[in-house]
Amino acid sequence: MIESDKVDFKILMVGVGELYNKEITKPLMRIYFSSLTNYSLIDVEKGISAHTMDAKHGSFFPKPADIARHLQTGDISTENKAELAWAQVIREIRVTGSYGSLRLDDKQALAAVKALGSWKQLCASTVDEMTWKKKEFMSMYETYEKTPLDMLPSSLPGRIALVEHKKEQAESMTRLIDGVESYRNNLINKGVNKNE
Repeated sequence: MIESDKVDFKILMVGVGELYNKEITKPLMRIYFSSLTNYSLIDVEKGISAHTMDAKHGSFFPKPADIARHLQTGDISTENKAELAWAQVIREIRVTGSYGSLRLDDKQALAAVKALGSWKQLCASTVDEMTWKKKEFMSMYETYEKTPLDMLPSSLPGRIALVEHKKEQAESMTRLIDGVESYRNNLINKGVNKNE
């Protein structure tokens, strides 16, 4: 917006104030105008209109971020992202199953599946249980949407990967025990040789 848009912007904001029963003060108008200067007046009007029709947030007076969110192309709501992620998870249950590892680009989805128990448990869920699992997934996805990506898992192991991991752990433990035994034997042999 530019300086010449201020009069029309004021009319727009007063109208929004009437819709939401909110008094529009000069300081409030200045904050909104300066926050939205990167957008044209027509875009701001579209953003406000989209906000008023938003089923989740539209009952509240829009903040500049609400208006901008509706103007950013390609952005989808967290709820829609979670729905898309759930569809991918369901596809992976059918294609990969519990024997394969779950690998998704969406780390929030992986973390949400992990929060449900495990990949193996989710794959074993009945159709009736999946209704509740989906609700839990959606809630957890929203929580993980606010978590830094580097704190989220990059994959969830399937049965085969878990068996291989247990095998590797057993081999590591065997090597450790052998190393300790070898060290003890060396100490004992050194002690025997010193006494002779």
